[in-house]
Amino acid sequence: MAALIAVTAMVIALALYSGFLTEVLTDRTDRSPEEAAIDRIWEDVSHGGTFAAHRPTGLDDVEPDSLPQGQNAYVEVTAVTDDGDRTVVATEQFGTDGTPVGDPEGPPADDSGIEIGVAERPVPVEVAPGDVRGGTLRVEVWAP
Repeated sequence: MAALIAVTAMVIALALYSGFLTEVLTDRTDRSPEEAAIDRIWEDVSHGGTFAAHRPTGLDDVEPDSLPQGQNAYVEVTAVTDDGDRTVVATEQFGTDGTPVGDPEGPPADDSGIEIGVAERPVPVEVAPGDVRGGTLRVEVWAP
């Protein structure tokens, strides 16, 4: 009887583990470069769970390893203003090697024929010490 219970418990544990593993591996392979990059970029630039727009470093905290290798990336953070509009509080463009571009041109135009992957997520933005507002982190990725 004890052996039957042990085998049943082992089968249940194996089924749960394989279901979990399938979900995890499927999640990782279905992600686009911009979706993976936006999560890593947020980890780099958020401090205390917010993006501090008043800090002089802005998006300088983005690590090259957080960006899709071999592709260009444009990162933009916007925040809601007092009158309800959105304003850009930080932008940065990165080259294919993950370093910031000295004279950023921004992403290619829509009519350029270049496919651009876009990912956005809502983020809290601290526009001044103690003044946190709703905002958006946007990442655009394209091949050179």
